[in-house]
Amino acid sequence: MEKLRLTSHIKDIELKNKMYKVIDKANSCLKNYDIKATEFLNPFEVKNAIDILNSESDLKYKIDGGYKNAERQLIYIFPYYIEEEDIESDLRAIQIEGNFKFKSISHRDYLGALLNLGIKREKIGDILIHGNFCQVVVSEDICDFIIINLDKVSRNKVKVKEITVKDIIQSEQNFKEISFTVSSLRVDSIISGVYNLSRNESVKLIKGERVHIDYEKIISPSREIKSNSLISVRGYGRAIVEVGDLTKKGRTKVKAKIIL
Repeated sequence: MEKLRLTSHIKDIELKNKMYKVIDKANSCLKNYDIKATEFLNPFEVKNAIDILNSESDLKYKIDGGYKNAERQLIYIFPYYIEEEDIESDLRAIQIEGNFKFKSISHRDYLGALLNLGIKREKIGDILIHGNFCQVVVSEDICDFIIINLDKVSRNKVKVKEITVKDIIQSEQNFKEISFTVSSLRVDSIISGVYNLSRNESVKLIKGERVHIDYEKIISPSREIKSNSLISVRGYGRAIVEVGDLTKKGRTKVKAKIIL
């Protein structure tokens, strides 16, 4: 599989490099007739990887995030003659428990604690938060390391144990809803309304490559937002945007669910 040809349409260097790794895995399968797994990918990266893998008829693939409707998933790549049911998942899951009675612990706190151990983000799947504990899907090669070394999350002492993926409990997302109007559906205008920023501040975030729409990195402030898009701004959080009707003055009504 030719890297340059299969990724010629991708402008984002970070995404292109990740797809190079996927192609390397695929070429290894074609050459050695073995099974390879990618690192964890977000939904936009998974979509791009699948488009590439579908171009090779001698390969099959299986997507796995540890549980149904997982956001971050990896892809098992294998020769066409192997059945998907024969591919065993090597994902593992851990549960982090602590007494967080006096301070609520966020997704960012858990992720930060894991990354501070020197673990790459690509080794960590979904983080599901439940009151005084959270569950994390991880790569097999780092599971034991986390259990041994993770003892604090945001200055709170924690205990870590392994659980089975069947023990994973899907968490419900909490939202704060806000409403506002915009003169256009440009991404810089929407971000200004969601996060209460000036237009210039929004443009700086976009130009600084800190904005993703449905997991795709956005570098153009003029990109228009569609209803039910997921906006992610590094340092500010994530929100789901719903586009409404026009006001009498010709402005567009927007509702945003800011994910807490």
